[in-house]
Amino acid sequence: MIRYYENLYLTDSTEKNLSKIKRKLKLGAGMTGLFVITLSDTPGDMFNIIHSSMFKIRRIRHADHFVIGLAESRRKANDIIVKIVAGHYERTGGYEGIRDYFAKGKG
Repeated sequence: MIRYYENLYLTDSTEKNLSKIKRKLKLGAGMTGLFVITLSDTPGDMFNIIHSSMFKIRRIRHADHFVIGLAESRRKANDIIVKIVAGHYERTGGYEGIRDYFAKGKG
């Protein structure tokens, strides 16, 4: 099941097409230029960057994903993650608790 963070991190083009992107991800429709930023299930990791073509695979599409951002390139997805981590560091003075911050905002 794909769930989305309340305040998704988006690039300009993903913001314009957000409802279309969500619908296509849910259906597993192909979008060649989209990267999905999710919370990682792996202990010790914070985020995953998944190419949208992976959502064509039913097992992956129906797995539990908590999406926190969408970008039209891997580079822009990395930029979003840098922005998230830098913002958290400015607020708290450390890197601990980033996953917990997003976990509280699930929904």
